[in-house]
Amino acid sequence: MYNILHKVYHSVRSYANRLFGGIMDIIWYIFDMIGTIAFAVSGALVGVSRKMDIFGMTVLALATAIGGGIVRDVLLGYFPPNSLRNIVYVTVVLVVTVIVFLIYNSRYRKHAMGPRSRASYLLADALGLASFTVTGASAGFKLYPELPIFIVLLGTITAVGGGIIRDMLAQRIPSVLKEDVYALPSIIGGIVYYLMVTSSWDNMAVYGAFTVVLVIRLLALKYNWSLPKVGKTKPVAK
Repeated sequence: MYNILHKVYHSVRSYANRLFGGIMDIIWYIFDMIGTIAFAVSGALVGVSRKMDIFGMTVLALATAIGGGIVRDVLLGYFPPNSLRNIVYVTVVLVVTVIVFLIYNSRYRKHAMGPRSRASYLLADALGLASFTVTGASAGFKLYPELPIFIVLLGTITAVGGGIIRDMLAQRIPSVLKEDVYALPSIIGGIVYYLMVTSSWDNMAVYGAFTVVLVIRLLALKYNWSLPKVGKTKPVAK
């Protein structure tokens, strides 16, 4: 009787683990899609602000949406990167770019070019930052749970890497290096994720980290938080 109960217990546990693992994979994919769509929007909007054609908008949208993920996958040894093996990612970016292009060439152009455009860009960028922090950190934990620094940095690289590539292509200094608080929320979110996933709150780690990053980033935008900078100085190099 004991052996039967023991086998039933292990069978149920094995099924629960597979089910939970499948659910977590779905959750990871949802966050990855949220980040991809949000960053595609922000990349396309940068293209609009730089007066690029639809090809330029597409390049910036692709760089923003999948650039950080490509860096993440290369660091993890995945080659070709997931976004280049799965046609869904590129397709989503292309569709988003076309939608943005059509909106900005429609009769709603004046409304789209107003203050709401800036707000839409910042909100999309914040959602992408939070989503990709979670996907990057969780991917790092899945392979290297004993390396907290790597996990946090991978989440940050995934979140800000695409934006850095986008800004360089748009011929501007990456905003993460000179403007308001941007990478810091991602770093804090990565730390929160690791602390939660290694504790009794592991089931809520992705939600907790996502919320922390999003809230900090939105508060930074609302109250114009920024990191300390050096005052006016003479240039040391030309």
